[in-house]
Amino acid sequence: MRIHKGEFYGKVHVIIGRNNLNSELWAIISNEKTTLKTFAEYRLRFDIEENFLDDQSGGWNVQRSMIRDVCALSRLWFILAVTTLYVSAQGVAVVDSGKRRWVDTHWFRGNSYFRIGWDWVKAALLNGWKLIRSVTFSSNQDPTPAMASLQQHKQRFYQLEFQVRTYSYNIS
Repeated sequence: MRIHKGEFYGKVHVIIGRNNLNSELWAIISNEKTTLKTFAEYRLRFDIEENFLDDQSGGWNVQRSMIRDVCALSRLWFILAVTTLYVSAQGVAVVDSGKRRWVDTHWFRGNSYFRIGWDWVKAALLNGWKLIRSVTFSSNQDPTPAMASLQQHKQRFYQLEFQVRTYSYNIS
């Protein structure tokens, strides 16, 4: 199968669905068998958009650096990656300590761990608050996912539905 003009791919699986909330068409092509679970897995991949926001206007403003040298840009991204890890761990520690509301005024956790940690670091420098001394993550599961409001979260989480229709074609 050719997905575009340049490359040929072997056996692929396609799943197509329509988001019942906004009528968006979702299409996923994978080399693994696709099921409804595929949509849930890809939804997690879309969460990386939050990280792009942190790298751009939400935190580092990388595009403003205007660095064009590959070596210099590589060093900058390394420094930002390490700093992002630290700031995110600080955000997790703030949430775990119950002090999230000190820097995030949303009723539910509306900001990313990065944003919470970054705001904590800035406030800590002004107010003398303690910062973490080492980076640790106890799990890869998010115990308190970001949500602007509980109502919006429930609307998105519990009302998103997909119907399954399976078609098989034997192509020789």
